[in-house]
Amino acid sequence: MEMKFKIDFTESNVQDSVAYILVSEFDLKPNVLKAEISGDGTGIMIVSLTGEQDKLLKAEQRLKEAGFVVSELGRRIMKNEDLCFSCGACVSICPTNSIKHDPETWEVILDTSTCIACGACVNSCSRHALSLDI
Repeated sequence: MEMKFKIDFTESNVQDSVAYILVSEFDLKPNVLKAEISGDGTGIMIVSLTGEQDKLLKAEQRLKEAGFVVSELGRRIMKNEDLCFSCGACVSICPTNSIKHDPETWEVILDTSTCIACGACVNSCSRHALSLDI
C-alpha cells in the first residue's frame, strides 16, 4: 500500500532522521517528493511511503509522538474552474505530467494521484486558478 504524507518540522526536531525511523523501525520504503527547511529551522517534507497498512499507521503515530506534525495528503492540486481558461502555462512546467491538456477539448486536466505537491504549477498560473491542498 502507498500513502503520501506532509511532515512539518520545528526547530527542536529538524535534526531527527524521519527516513531512518520509517525504514529501521517500520520497514517502509520512503520516497521524499519534496523537502524544504527554512533558515529558522522549520520546514516540511512531502513523502510517499510504501508498506503494509498497519505499519504505515504505526509509523504515522510514531512520528507524531516524536513531535512532528503529520498529515496525510489530500487531493494535492485543486483548480478553480471559474478562473482557469486552459492557457497551458501549468502543463509544461509540471515535472510529473500530472497536468495535461485534453486532446479533444484542450481543457487543462489534473491527475492528483501523481502530483508531488511541488508548487510549480501554482507559481506558473497568472490567473491564480491553481492551489495546493497540503
